[in-house]
Amino acid sequence: MTKYFFKSIITILFVAIIAGCGKSEEKKEVLQNQESFEPIAIKENNLTLRYNLQKGDKFKYKLTTITTSDETIQADSTIKSKLIQTLTYNVDLEVLELDEDKMAEIGVNISTVNLDANINGQKITFDSKAELPQEEKQKFMEYVILSNSPYRARVSQRGEVVEITRLDKMIDKLNTLQQNPQKLTAEQRSQFSKNLSESVIRPLTQLLFRELPEKAVAKDSTWDRKYPAQVSVFNIENRAEFKVDNFVNLNGDKGALISANLTAKWSGNKTGEEEGVKYAFEDPVISGNGKIIFNIDKGLLVKAETLTNIEMTVEVKAKDSMQKMKTTKRSEKSSNKNIVELL
Repeated sequence: MTKYFFKSIITILFVAIIAGCGKSEEKKEVLQNQESFEPIAIKENNLTLRYNLQKGDKFKYKLTTITTSDETIQADSTIKSKLIQTLTYNVDLEVLELDEDKMAEIGVNISTVNLDANINGQKITFDSKAELPQEEKQKFMEYVILSNSPYRARVSQRGEVVEITRLDKMIDKLNTLQQNPQKLTAEQRSQFSKNLSESVIRPLTQLLFRELPEKAVAKDSTWDRKYPAQVSVFNIENRAEFKVDNFVNLNGDKGALISANLTAKWSGNKTGEEEGVKYAFEDPVISGNGKIIFNIDKGLLVKAETLTNIEMTVEVKAKDSMQKMKTTKRSEKSSNKNIVELL
């Protein structure tokens, strides 16, 4: 299970900033699945999009991540594997404090985690509400530590998750589930907290918020953001472009319907050799799109539905135990749909 968990986390790292990406043929599916909203005229020439969080506010989100992965390994024979996985998180949030710059200190609790996966025909399920023996908890460790382990997030008015703190409960669970639990030093706990925050918790939390533009926007306004990523041997320069498609009526509130599109450029050596093993990568394929619905009056994300798609192929040449050169070609296509809904 750990292999597939980290695949989903890698995908989260891609979508946390762009709010989604996917192939062009998948784009129609995203757009067609969006609810129909009544366009409204805006008296103001421009509107500023900001989170309007107040101390004491409580709200809930449902995050659904649907991942598919097809892998083919060609050597003396061909081996194919397929993963279809649905992860559902229910998240409770409460605004605990606001500083003078309107930076919000938010208490976050992932109250439930549900997994429904099919790996090469084998069905696997997990429900965080179920009573599980220690062996099963260890098997699904990555989900056990996330569920009902409250933490804090600091979020700016523009929706940037700037800091994650108080991960002590997650660290205690992680340590308890090890075969040989240790008494952690303050330095070890600090390092665990930093790694967990940056690799998993902050990207996952950022999915519940969208980083908004600095400047005021009107219909058809666009803005973009560039950010780097590392995928295997490639350095990826991602460019996410956002556009206000329309202003709409959300049960009497003003809303913004925003589209997102991703383009990516890569750099790095596609070929190389390590310890006698030669590898040659094909060009990676990364693209994406998505839709965001933001309630301007309430200052909250209402819904986001996004897609990601990554294709990677590598050919590896190495000597076997008989010192004969063997060639193995591995191809993987993975797609990910993220749906965030305000409950």
